[in-house]
Amino acid sequence: MARHHQSVGTLISTVSFAGVSVALMNEAVQAEGIRAIGLWITAIMCLAAALRYRIADLVEKWRRD
Repeated sequence: MARHHQSVGTLISTVSFAGVSVALMNEAVQAEGIRAIGLWITAIMCLAAALRYRIADLVEKWRRD
């Protein structure tokens, strides 16, 4: 799998996305209705952003096979 250059800025943004995802999940559990749905969607997108390099590696591997 491809190795991505891990700079301090990349690490900070990854940790930030993961932290925001956890906070949003916590809020989503406590929310109701359409607000809960919006919070869950946003939390999942932030988690995907935190895992962006792993996702890219998996897609690259899938395309090669």
